[in-house]
Amino acid sequence: MEAKRTALILGVFLLAGCQRAARPGEGGVEVVFSVVGEETRLTGTDGERTVDNWALLLYRDGRLAEAGTSDSGASIRKRLPEGGYTAFAVVNPPASFAPAGYPELSTLAAAESALRDNAPGRLVMAGSRTITVPVPDGATQHIGVDRLVCKAEIRKISVRFADPILAARRFVLKGIYLTNCYGKSRYDSDWDAAEIGSDASLWYNRMGYHPGSGADGILAETGLDATVTADTPHVQRHTFYYYPNPLPETLDSRSGNWDRRRTRLVLETEIGGRTYYYAVTLPASQRNRTYLIEEAIIRKLGSRDPEQDEPGAIDVLFRTTAEDWYPEYNVTENS
Repeated sequence: MEAKRTALILGVFLLAGCQRAARPGEGGVEVVFSVVGEETRLTGTDGERTVDNWALLLYRDGRLAEAGTSDSGASIRKRLPEGGYTAFAVVNPPASFAPAGYPELSTLAAAESALRDNAPGRLVMAGSRTITVPVPDGATQHIGVDRLVCKAEIRKISVRFADPILAARRFVLKGIYLTNCYGKSRYDSDWDAAEIGSDASLWYNRMGYHPGSGADGILAETGLDATVTADTPHVQRHTFYYYPNPLPETLDSRSGNWDRRRTRLVLETEIGGRTYYYAVTLPASQRNRTYLIEEAIIRKLGSRDPEQDEPGAIDVLFRTTAEDWYPEYNVTENS
């Protein structure tokens, strides 16, 4: 995993003060592992920081030596022989996640998480680092944990039709959703472009919105029915979560036949009683990053197909960052 974890640190602490010498007949050192909250400066909304349950897996020489789970953010106590370990934390895993199913570190590193395992207020996170037991007095060991998802957000939608005939028509925002979303990610690291499969079953909302996928809660907002005018823009934060899609622009496709392609944020609108789409193609993405549309400005009629682009139909003030979760700089992109 990336060595640098700047914004999201879920501290899994080896509390030196909680270590004690073994009693007669006992072996090893008792260590308390704790998922810490406010002290870690977790970023994002309360739901994005929620820890419902977590699992701790300790590997020694690549083999699972100890493991434990918590049904909340409560601490886990373990008695460990002295030595070096790789500590791996998985936060908010599905009910089917069982540490015993990952007897080797390489098995866990290659293990996959399904996008449907995430939900609003319950995002899957994971991270690892090496530790040494016993912990020196006063030293605190922690594991940086990343959300496996990345976040797409749009904050403002404006309508500025130059054509007075179009300007006189009623513009209704019907829905906003992500399309072409890859359905799985590794716990340990993101895929690279060559590893992204083209099998249709691996993707959500292929080439358009398909309700009932099992991930609607993080990929779509429908039934908005918001009227937008030149004087009354739609100013509301809409947030979506998806697994990283590393495909570069050169591998994107807008063909009518399915093939792997880049993830898009789509505005579904009704103008004069007819449906039009405005698709914003998101950049190659990484876990625990935010891809923020500050404002989308509608200039002319969009496309009748959510996968097609109508040149000049929408201007986008787009912002992203190399820092975890929070965006920091602006990029102007015309979709």
